[in-house]
Amino acid sequence: MKALMMLILLGALSLAASQVSAAVRRFTLVTDALNGTTIWYPPSFTVHQGEKVVLTLINKLDEPHGFNLEDFGITEVVQPKTQTTVTVTASKTGLHNFRCHLHPQHLGGQLLVLPTR
Repeated sequence: MKALMMLILLGALSLAASQVSAAVRRFTLVTDALNGTTIWYPPSFTVHQGEKVVLTLINKLDEPHGFNLEDFGITEVVQPKTQTTVTVTASKTGLHNFRCHLHPQHLGGQLLVLPTR
């Protein structure tokens, strides 16, 4: 009986751990030139409120580029031919714009944060 209880407890702990890790969302965003226009792509991604979002930012170009997600207080400069990682908790629902704060004419994108499931 104790062995069965231990298996049930371990199963519950394993399930709880998997649910916690499921709340981390990872995305890779790349800055590149497309037909003469510098963009961050993909241009949009969607998460749920409360999820931890890990963004890997890759700059494939020969000059620094910015990443600004103002609604969450993120401002980062990605040096040429490098990458960096930023983490944010999606605490605010709605549509949030990101852009290159170093080059306002470059195309940015949007983070959509949906209400908690």
